[in-house]
Amino acid sequence: MNAKALIPTLFLFPLLVLAGTREDIAAMEAAKMAHVSPATSAITASSTAAPNLMALPDGRRVNMQDYAVVVFMQAHCQYSAKFDPTLKGWADQHGIRVYSYTLDGGGDVSFPVPLIPRKTNPASPLADEIMTFFGNGLPIATPTAFVVNVNTLKAYPLTQGVMDIPALENRYASLIQADIDQADPQTLPPVPTSTQLTPQ
Repeated sequence: MNAKALIPTLFLFPLLVLAGTREDIAAMEAAKMAHVSPATSAITASSTAAPNLMALPDGRRVNMQDYAVVVFMQAHCQYSAKFDPTLKGWADQHGIRVYSYTLDGGGDVSFPVPLIPRKTNPASPLADEIMTFFGNGLPIATPTAFVVNVNTLKAYPLTQGVMDIPALENRYASLIQADIDQADPQTLPPVPTSTQLTPQ
């Protein structure tokens, strides 16, 4: 392949990766609905029709249906086992969608059937989702969580390692505020990192 043909392909690669992530999110939503009884399905459908509003520290209100959390975990990571129930409980309480990816092929109690990152290009050194979320130089480790704007697919690192709920809520709100304000990612505070993580 000559250099002129390679340049357009390189520009299209991020779009292809984001399209795959969008398909994964849609597939997870469809799978959730497939495992729900008709009565529960009606309740879920009616509850998702109304906006799930959250107040930001500056007083603005945001529809939580516009955001989701993506978490990378492992079945054999003691810190994922500690953090995942906390994250899931908090997300369930606030109606926040969580999409889990496993780095070792297995799930845990909180996320028994996580997505497995995949390569659309066999020559790629890493799976597409790994490149999408960790491609900015963030070390690959579990648990690592990101806030994602589901409309634009912009992702912001939420935490790397175990984080308590007050710190998680503060970081989550500040990232949504930054997304709404279209803040330069370079101006965001560094990703909170704890020693309770499993590096790859």
